Amino acid sequence: MPNAILIAATLAATLPLRVDAQVAFYARAGATGSSVLVHDVIRGDVDTRPAVAPTIFLGASTRIAPKYGLGLEASFSTGGLHTDYGTTRTDLGTLRAGSLLGLLDGAIAGPLRWRAGFGAIHYFASDRAGILAGGGTTRLLAGGGLDLRQAVFSGWDLMVSGRYDFNRFSSPALRSLGFTQTQGVQRVSLSLGLARSQ
Repeated sequence: MPNAILIAATLAATLPLRVDAQVAFYARAGATGSSVLVHDVIRGDVDTRPAVAPTIFLGASTRIAPKYGLGLEASFSTGGLHTDYGTTRTDLGTLRAGSLLGLLDGAIAGPLRWRAGFGAIHYFASDRAGILAGGGTTRLLAGGGLDLRQAVFSGWDLMVSGRYDFNRFSSPALRSLGFTQTQGVQRVSLSLGLARSQ
């Protein structure tokens, strides 16, 4: 057994180190708009949707090939939630959501890169009666987008990002009311921040 450990350690020590495999971190702030969370028809359309929500993004990535990278991106948003019924709008309080995506990214041209991946989104429970009363919900999430990075000073880039993601929404409160189907939810965000240069 000690010989196997010694051989493995020797092999690991002799492998070439990749300088471009360093981890780069970034942070951005922006806003996220969302499509309808719940659609119903009661003598007319009843739509429950979030308002445009302030959002923060934190991420890390590392190069796995000259033009490709692999990383994780977390986001957190908080904003209003309302229901529209005809010309009547009812305030439903605050909706908070957090997501985590595993992302593959690649070069397009110059400082422009694409990202795409899968993960999960969690809608946090509300203290008030409504679509998230009695517990939040976690759903699968698919997303992607574009990043534009420009060096602003030594070791740091300005990062402008656009994101699109999709999930199917449901919750324990909705299921208890007989909503057995899920609603497709599309979200779009724009954000600005700083990224550590790779």
